Amino acid sequence: MKLVKSMLTSAAFAAAVLSAGFSFAQCCGGASYDAVGAAAPAAAGDAGCGYTVMRTVTRTVMEQQQQTRMRTVWNTVSEQVQVPVTRTIRETAYKTVNYTVRKPVREMSYKTVNYTTRRPVTEQRSRVVNYTVRVPVTEQHSKEVTTYTRRRVTEQHSKVVNYTVRKPVTETVMRTVSKTIRVPYTETRQVTVRGGHWETVSEVIPGRSYSKRVRTRGSWSCDPCTGCRTFCPGSCTTVCCQTPDRTVCRKVWVPTCETRDVCVTKYRCETVCEQVPTCVTRMVCEPASKVVNYCTKRMVCEPCTRVVNYCTTRMVCENRCKTVNYCVTNWVCETHSKQVPVCTTRWVCETHSKQVPYCVCRQVCETKTVTRCRRVCSQVPYTVTVCVPRCIQEQVPVTINPAPTCCCDPCDPCCNAGCGNGRLFNGQIRGRLRGLVGRIRGLFAGCGCGNNGGSFDGGCDSGCGAAPAACGCN
Repeated sequence: MKLVKSMLTSAAFAAAVLSAGFSFAQCCGGASYDAVGAAAPAAAGDAGCGYTVMRTVTRTVMEQQQQTRMRTVWNTVSEQVQVPVTRTIRETAYKTVNYTVRKPVREMSYKTVNYTTRRPVTEQRSRVVNYTVRVPVTEQHSKEVTTYTRRRVTEQHSKVVNYTVRKPVTETVMRTVSKTIRVPYTETRQVTVRGGHWETVSEVIPGRSYSKRVRTRGSWSCDPCTGCRTFCPGSCTTVCCQTPDRTVCRKVWVPTCETRDVCVTKYRCETVCEQVPTCVTRMVCEPASKVVNYCTKRMVCEPCTRVVNYCTTRMVCENRCKTVNYCVTNWVCETHSKQVPVCTTRWVCETHSKQVPYCVCRQVCETKTVTRCRRVCSQVPYTVTVCVPRCIQEQVPVTINPAPTCCCDPCDPCCNAGCGNGRLFNGQIRGRLRGLVGRIRGLFAGCGCGNNGGSFDGGCDSGCGAAPAACGCN
C-alpha cells in the first residue's frame, strides 16, 4: 500500500510537470501518437503548427444493477441434552454406643423446725362522730288582711202625718233593689315556658390514616442457557391506608320555648237587681194625725280586718353526734414447731447403651436433561445495487501537432514555444512518463492498459479501445 501511495505521488508530480503551457517535445522533434484517423486541415491561424482529426474513442460509463448476494446469519438454537450427573445420597445408619449416667437416689428424713406465725386478734372499739344535718323548720306566721264589705243598714224615722183615718190595710209589695256582688271569672293568659327534648344525633368519625410497607409479588425467571430458575423478589412500596369510619350516636338536648295557656281566677263587681218583698200598709181614708215611724235602708261599706295564718319552711343546720363501732385487728406472734421431711439425694452411676444414628453419603449417577444453546450459521439472500461499467463509442475531435524540423529559427512560433529551457524534456522522456502514468491509472481504473506489454513510447496498447481520459493515457 505504501508503494502504491508513492507511485501515485510520483504520477501526480509528473502530470503537473507535463501540464505546462509549453510543449517542449512537440516543438523540439518529439513525436505525437494521439492522432488516429483521417487528417483535416488546421485552422488559418495555426498554419504550420497542427491539424484536427475526428477520432473514435471508447468511454466507460457506470450503470446500476440489482444483484442478489448471500450473507451469513448466526442464530441461537436451544436443544435438550442428556447430561450425566452425580448426586450425593445421605443414608442413616445406626451404631451401638455405651454411656454412663448418674442416677439420683432420694432418701427421706425428718427434722424439727421452729417457726413463728402471726395470728389476727380483733378488738371492738367505738368513737363519737360529729356531723351536721339540715332539718326543715316550719314557722307559723299571721298577718292582718283588710277587706271591704257592703252591708245593708236600716234606719228608723218618724214623722207627723195628717191623714184621713182609714182602715189600715197591710199589703206586701215586691220592690226592686240593686246590690253589688263579687263574681269570680276565669281569664286565660299566655306564659312562655322554657322546655326542650333529647335528640339522637349520628356522627361519622373518619378513620385514622397510617402508612405501611407492602412488598409486591415476586416472579421466577428461567435462564435459557443453563435452565436454572431464579426468583426475583418484589419491590417494597409505601402504601397509605385508612381505618374504616366509625358511626357514633349521642344524645343532644334541644332547648325550646313553649307558650302555654294559664287559667287565672279573678273577681269583678257586678250590680244585681232583685225583688225584695216590702210590707205596705194602705189606710182607709180617715182624717187623723199621728206619728208614723218608718224605716230607710242604705248600703254602707265597712272595713273588715281579719288575721290570716300562714306557714313558712326553712332549712336549719343542726350539729349532731353519733357513736360508731369499728373493729381493730392486731397481729399476735406465736411460736410453733413441726416435723419437716428432708430429702437427700445421692448419685449412683449406671451403664446404658443406645443406638446412635449417623449419616453415610454415597454417590449415585443419574442422567439430567439440560437445555443448551448453540449458534447455527445460515445463508440469507439479500439484494444490493452495484455500479457495472459499460463501454460506449463516440467521435471526438483531436488536434495533432506535427514535429518541427529544427528549433533554430527564432521567428518560428513553434520553436519559440519549445526552445530554451525545455531541452531536457524531449519527446522520448515525456512519452515514457505519460506511459508510466497511464499504466498506474489503468491499475485502478480497470481498463487493462499496459498489461499487454505496452512500450514507454507515450501511448496505450492498440487493443484496449478505451478513451485516453478513461484509461489514464493523457
